[in-house]
Amino acid sequence: MIRGFSTKKIKSVKTLAEIFKKARTEKEISLSEAEIGSKVRAKFLSDLENGNWQDLPQDVYIRGFVLAYAKYLALPINEVLEQYEKEAKVRRGNTWTKLAYNQPLKEKKVLITPKVLVYTGLSIFFISLFSYIIIQVLNFAGNPSLKIITPNNNLVTENDLVDLVGITDTDTSVSVNSDNVPVSDDGKFSLKLKLHSGVNVVKIRAINKVKKESSEVYTIEYKPKTAALDNLLQQ
Repeated sequence: MIRGFSTKKIKSVKTLAEIFKKARTEKEISLSEAEIGSKVRAKFLSDLENGNWQDLPQDVYIRGFVLAYAKYLALPINEVLEQYEKEAKVRRGNTWTKLAYNQPLKEKKVLITPKVLVYTGLSIFFISLFSYIIIQVLNFAGNPSLKIITPNNNLVTENDLVDLVGITDTDTSVSVNSDNVPVSDDGKFSLKLKLHSGVNVVKIRAINKVKKESSEVYTIEYKPKTAALDNLLQQ
């Protein structure tokens, strides 16, 4: 305590900054003298008197400055600390704090609950169902696939019977030169094709349930005696 100073109770509702500044000026003490007497740097004392809390260090140091300055100015310690806590609480409510700028952001954790698992499973189910329906609609809306596995187009043969083998979509009917050909459950079809002498034109048609059609036209030449030689010449 300063010699000749008497402890004086705080009666006003002034801010802590105003209380400090008023007490010092009434005692006619300069900031340099207050720095020596309180052992707190003059800059920090000036910040306290002007309410520049944002320019001061962390809260734990501010509290020490407030306590030291109150003792030096012979102010009632309990009332000063009470006033400081009130103002600090207001500042925190306004989201001001030095520490807040240095706090890392917390990572959000995803909780996997039975409810989440049920919703996820239902979502996957409905997405899969919707995708299946779309694929089926597109398949019906488009032309059926048709692939002839054997024989090769423009074949020259000396045999009057040729195996015709192909594959198409399921639920599709196939005809060869207007004759219906059975189609297996996996879309395969085959028949023994009877050839006449000379060039045979073979038309294969595949028609699905919505009457979309795909077709192929093959030519097969039947030469009983010269087929082998003609095939060698074409290679």
